[in-house]
Amino acid sequence: MKILVTGATGFVGKKLTKSLLKKGHAVYALVRSERKKKELIEAIPANLQNRFSIVFGSLEDASLGLDNDKLKELKQDGIDLVYHSAAYLSFDDRERGVSFDVNVEGTRHILEFSRKIGVKRFFHVSTAYTLGMKDYAEEQLHDVKGPFVNSYEESKCHAEHLVFSYKDDLDVSIFRPSIIIGDSVSGEAETTFALYGMLRSFQLFKKRMERRPAELARTFAFLCDEGSPSNFVPVDYVADVLTEAAELGEKEKIYHITNSYELTNGAIFSIIKKTLGLTNVMLKPKEEIGTLTQEELRFNEPLAVFQTYLSKQVAFDDSNTRALLKKAGKEPVYVDEPLLSHMINSYCRGPVHA
Repeated sequence: MKILVTGATGFVGKKLTKSLLKKGHAVYALVRSERKKKELIEAIPANLQNRFSIVFGSLEDASLGLDNDKLKELKQDGIDLVYHSAAYLSFDDRERGVSFDVNVEGTRHILEFSRKIGVKRFFHVSTAYTLGMKDYAEEQLHDVKGPFVNSYEESKCHAEHLVFSYKDDLDVSIFRPSIIIGDSVSGEAETTFALYGMLRSFQLFKKRMERRPAELARTFAFLCDEGSPSNFVPVDYVADVLTEAAELGEKEKIYHITNSYELTNGAIFSIIKKTLGLTNVMLKPKEEIGTLTQEELRFNEPLAVFQTYLSKQVAFDDSNTRALLKKAGKEPVYVDEPLLSHMINSYCRGPVHA
């Protein structure tokens, strides 16, 4: 199968590209710069590069910045499937305009491009959090009126509706990963988002405490609802589900790629504390923000954009994904305490974080 991947240089896209190549597919990666091209080529094993091609372009228009000769070439090649994983991820609502430009208009451009060159199937990689403030998500479109936690969620919800509006021209499917973390085996994680932002904050806090040993007798509060779950999925599991979908995915279906084990923030926090050797940090619900000292408020500030997620009770239906995996002879993921502990320990001592 001939497959075009947007976002191929990203955290998920790179893993997906390698997985598709290993499966025997030919992959065309949309890349914006020479630097990104070099990084991606270096990440692809030499024995897979004979089926791997770079396409220089961007999502700024429906031609992807390609000239007519390149468009004609791609049309003649006969691209069977597009994976659209490129996105702008920011929880800062001051960047709402950029989020909608990239996540909605960029999606419109790759849809138009796919239609023009005769692509048959279109897979859109979204997020499980297009549900907004609801506490349960089914594998169906959510209301674009929200309400949403932030403009990133809102932009991705609008993009999903846009994708389904092309269902008469393309066989469309949507894939919604939850909070993506590192590789389940190596712990490698090319991201500083979510869990890794939390780890980084705690690492910096520990270094400050080591310089001020007198402070170790004090307890510092971190705002987080101990009993709420955080839904983590390893990047290799996300890539695996997406790869199997090339053969087994069904048109006009939505797939939640989520954790089948309820991992509480309290359990996650305990693993981080044990891994980093933190003894003087405790959890407080965000309702107690008024009891925090100025120093504790500064400690919490880097993760303020995640506070809603750290306090929500959210569950996801993943029936479609389970059915897909059953056809593939595979099992859904269970990120439980032992697996997360292994991943965090591997990450903290691995080359990515050395």
